[in-house]
Amino acid sequence: MTSRWKEWSERGIPIPLLGLAAMLLAVATVVGMLSYRNWDMSSRNDDLSGSLADYRRKEADCTAAIAAATDFLLAANNFDYRKPEEWTQKMAALTAGPIHDYFADTTVAQDNTQLIKAGKLHKSSTVADAACAAQTDKSIRVVAQLNESTENFQTTDAVKTTSAVWAELSHDSGTWKTVDSGRGDQALRGDLAATQAPGPTQANQPR
Repeated sequence: MTSRWKEWSERGIPIPLLGLAAMLLAVATVVGMLSYRNWDMSSRNDDLSGSLADYRRKEADCTAAIAAATDFLLAANNFDYRKPEEWTQKMAALTAGPIHDYFADTTVAQDNTQLIKAGKLHKSSTVADAACAAQTDKSIRVVAQLNESTENFQTTDAVKTTSAVWAELSHDSGTWKTVDSGRGDQALRGDLAATQAPGPTQANQPR
């Protein structure tokens, strides 16, 4: 029985070229598979690098927002009737938007000073814990636990409480600043809008 290789040779088909073609096909197949694998791994690495960079950015934003919210909550909940003007100045410096405009107003500052002095208000607070509750690229809500000690002309013995509070922060000129805050479902921004009537400012307890 005549072999196929001999038949091809008798017909003038060069056997070495067939072998070379088969080898080149095998090499091309292997190279193609390796190229696809390298592309797939490179694509996955790019995706992983992008996800990691995004995670680190969000983590850094959260850390910065917590620090800014803590500064605000401490400023808002620490005041002394012997130095009343400092409170409004700090509130204006640590806020942005309508709240900043409110506390930066000269009349509001004078009214708050009179209110704190008349009530002999003295409050000291510490932030026990804080965390990011909701986060986007431009806005972060920080929730915190506040330990408070409050005195006034009616209660000479300090009243101590623990409160759950929150602060809404926005990225403003490269820094995070508070644009709203409250306790529970209360909001400082809504309270400010309700205190625009003429006369001394009767804002609720600072948050």
